[in-house]
Amino acid sequence: MKLLSLIFFSIVHLFSFSQTWQQVGPEGGYFKEFTIHPALSNVIYAGSDDGGGIWKSIDNGTNWNLLTSDFPNMTGWKIVIDENSPDTLYSCDLYGRYGVLKSTDGGENWDLKNSGLNYAYDKMVSGLTIKTADTLFISTGESVTSTPARAGNGVYKSYDGGDNWIEGGLQGKTIPCIGKNDFGTIFAGSENFGLYYSNDNGTNWLTHPTIPTTGTIHEIQTISNIILVASSEGVFLSEDWGINFTNIGLAGEFNFDACIHTTGPNIEIYSSTLTGLKHYSNATSIWTTVVSPFFSDQIVIGITSDGTNVYCGGFSNSPIIKSIDGGNTWNETSTSPICTEINALYINPNDDTRMLAGLMGTYSLTGDYDRNSLYESTNSGVTWTRKGPDAHALCIAPNPLNSQAFYLGSFAQGVYKTTDNFETYTQLSPTGIIVNDIIISLEDTSTIVISEFDFTAPSTSISRSTDGGDNFVTVSNLTANKLLFNPNNNDTIYVATNNGLHISEDNGLTFSLWLLAGEDCRSLAFKNNRIYTGTTTGKLFKITNNVASDISGNWETPIEIKSILFDHDHTFIGLSGAEKDTFMVLQGSVWQSDNDGQTWNNITENMTTTNVYGNNTIVSNGSELFVATYGGGVFKSDGLNLSASIQESQKIERLSVYPNPSSESISIKLKGIDLSGFMVYDALGKDLSNQVIQSDNSQNILTIDISRLQNGIYTVVINTDKSNYVQFVKI
Repeated sequence: MKLLSLIFFSIVHLFSFSQTWQQVGPEGGYFKEFTIHPALSNVIYAGSDDGGGIWKSIDNGTNWNLLTSDFPNMTGWKIVIDENSPDTLYSCDLYGRYGVLKSTDGGENWDLKNSGLNYAYDKMVSGLTIKTADTLFISTGESVTSTPARAGNGVYKSYDGGDNWIEGGLQGKTIPCIGKNDFGTIFAGSENFGLYYSNDNGTNWLTHPTIPTTGTIHEIQTISNIILVASSEGVFLSEDWGINFTNIGLAGEFNFDACIHTTGPNIEIYSSTLTGLKHYSNATSIWTTVVSPFFSDQIVIGITSDGTNVYCGGFSNSPIIKSIDGGNTWNETSTSPICTEINALYINPNDDTRMLAGLMGTYSLTGDYDRNSLYESTNSGVTWTRKGPDAHALCIAPNPLNSQAFYLGSFAQGVYKTTDNFETYTQLSPTGIIVNDIIISLEDTSTIVISEFDFTAPSTSISRSTDGGDNFVTVSNLTANKLLFNPNNNDTIYVATNNGLHISEDNGLTFSLWLLAGEDCRSLAFKNNRIYTGTTTGKLFKITNNVASDISGNWETPIEIKSILFDHDHTFIGLSGAEKDTFMVLQGSVWQSDNDGQTWNNITENMTTTNVYGNNTIVSNGSELFVATYGGGVFKSDGLNLSASIQESQKIERLSVYPNPSSESISIKLKGIDLSGFMVYDALGKDLSNQVIQSDNSQNILTIDISRLQNGIYTVVINTDKSNYVQFVKI
């Protein structure tokens, strides 16, 4: 028996469960990989770390096109072209979402190639080398000590062009890179076990005697007889196909990426280090620092050269840097792919064309902060300008009485304050303080409460200021993920912690455990005297009169609920699996409810990066939704029309539904209304109208055969001459 539970609404303008999105910037990001076409130097592929996708330029980096829109959150950790068939290329996803992708048409279309990669570590593909068109080898893993651990599982091989993979040896070891020489010897760089090589397709592996068995090997590159191995123990060079290697320097440096720049008349090499981009020539056997403002104290995470054109990506959410004259001069490409990681987003309520985006990762691995932490747009995302302090932004808190005044919470730089929209700013905290969240009292904007983590102690705390941030006093040692003033009573402050919700009823002087003990709460929101909180495992709770009820949707868990937004009659939440790749779902999403969480619909649709990572990254300008992501910049809704809220029908008596319950069909009787059509959607917003049959439409009675539908919640949209009606159906 199929039970139908029916609720009717009249739609004023729009049925809003289906949505499309437009990427609006800002440009830049973490570009881990570049690959130049072997015959066409104007064709360049760029791979973004952290879910920004694989991009292609056919005009030397002037314009870029995203190639992996069908594979959300794809990371182009390594892009390898088959030089004998340059339209065939492979991309490796280190984070275990996809494993290996293959294209045979220059990246226009991709096929998933992970058969035989059965476990999470198997799919952490860090490198690929092509021995023949059909014989391929992949390395897996980056570091067993990273957080989360990306240990990998040795080497895998394929004898059918990647259709199927089998174990290729070194299972249980972390192998960050792989390569080969002209004679078919396969080289595998490891973490803490040195350089392995095999002359029998991975049946047996030997440790190379001239490479240290300590440290991590990050890169292997081969051009003819020249083989480059970059590791934390130094950069090693072979001129005899890998038989012998010489340590040419940079021992103890980062050497995260390195490339062969030229092989004649001199061998020249570039390598990334903790102190900038370094250049080596065997004519002098000396490493020199590349002098350019782009590389000043900058960690380079991706380098590729064809001898003339050099492309670099930086560890600061930066644009792509390029040289077209062999490294003599450097410039930003005129445009870059949109792969930025955004932690906070703000729209000016007095001018909805003005936005501020807080950037992650604008620091070097030495701990220096040498890039602006903010992007500003004054035209709804058409163009962006970098500004603000050199920091890693975590949150943006506006002064509700002054649209030019803000507080910025940062990673290890504490709190910044501005009164002129970040044209100037003051650092209020000592270095070494992480500020996760900042709230400002609506009753007295000089009262500010912040969540802190002190690196030097180390310790967590909540601090309070009553003089606009000039002085702070610690009031609690709670670990606060999110803070919230009750807008109806600013004496009440709510705190989301790793152990439930805490509360202060004396304007932040004291705090006590309130509800949801044991839950790791990450987000907070307030509407109609109710509190809403999302957890790190994907639960969404609504608190009414001190009672918490679970109003979670049918999204896949565990996954973090990071952002909650109320706009008109709509509720939006953002989910994120970023940085959780070995034990949580990686694909984030955006969900919408128009009935206070009774039902939810996934409106992620065509977002190519879906992890909504920050705590304040879903915002509205009153008519459109903006969502900031982890690796895809900002997305703007296309036609959501938030002002067109769904209202309860005043003419519900014109509709009746029977029988109830029903096993095979439902009949809808229309009184004085002319039917023009209907559509059926599942709980994810997918159109299933072709799976139901309109069996009768006579005397204003619409009968729909639902026997083909599986049990679940469905939405029927009834189009009439008066209005459109939505019916939620439980089968």
